[in-house]
Amino acid sequence: MSIRTFLQFSRSCIAIAIIAGSAHAAQAEITDWAGSEGGRMRVVALSGDENGSIRGVLQIEPNPGWITYWREPGEAGIPPQINLDPASGVTLSSMSYPVPKLIENGDLNDIGYDQAVGLPFELKTLGNATNEKVRMTAFIGVCQNICIPFEATFEIGRGKPEDTNDEERKLLNEARATLPEAASDDFKVTDFHITPDKTMLGVQLLMPENAPKETEIFVAGPSGFAYFEPQNLVRDKRKLSFYMNIKGLPKTYQVPGQSWPILVKSGNRAMETNLNFPKP
Repeated sequence: MSIRTFLQFSRSCIAIAIIAGSAHAAQAEITDWAGSEGGRMRVVALSGDENGSIRGVLQIEPNPGWITYWREPGEAGIPPQINLDPASGVTLSSMSYPVPKLIENGDLNDIGYDQAVGLPFELKTLGNATNEKVRMTAFIGVCQNICIPFEATFEIGRGKPEDTNDEERKLLNEARATLPEAASDDFKVTDFHITPDKTMLGVQLLMPENAPKETEIFVAGPSGFAYFEPQNLVRDKRKLSFYMNIKGLPKTYQVPGQSWPILVKSGNRAMETNLNFPKP
């Protein structure tokens, strides 16, 4: 969590001590639930494959009236994190985020989830690591009138490729079905740039055929920065262009070479891709 995000989180919420849970070792590859005042979470994982990869999902169930957060939380909050015990011999190679919603929380706007959500992830074995157990710590934020940092440690078995994973695979597939689609020929970013004064991000999109007028756009910039209020939207048939105000970027931040995820919601479709800024 960036300093900016932490300060926003502290100003907008009553911060209380982290509620930590240490879940028991997996039964098959589904851990026990760890709980807090604002909800609960657990880990579901498939057995490791022949390439040393372990696919899984962090399942989060906020209690009624509570929320949790997307990859960038909006104006306040804590993005989800997974940290691995170095002794486990694995690293986090990817974590994916289902389509979020914009949630009004008093005077603030959050980006996240107010229902149960699963975050698919993939772990990669380092070298010739043979530890049979993988120990990971999940750190999320859950928020209602107060925001609670929620941390829990889980232990899963590495397993073998031939092990049966029917229930785990079902839960992982259900989580993956909630992810946004990748860019395609009929729904994609066609151009983007940052203005010379580094205050505005301009983007041009190709929208799906018969796309509705209403469009939600989320851009995740540097850690701690999310943009979701497009300006100067211009629609020309299937082309949609807009600007995002990014003038709060840190003065030392160098945009060239960076990659910013962008998610566009249009009707019953949602597309996510990256804005890859070329190096000079």
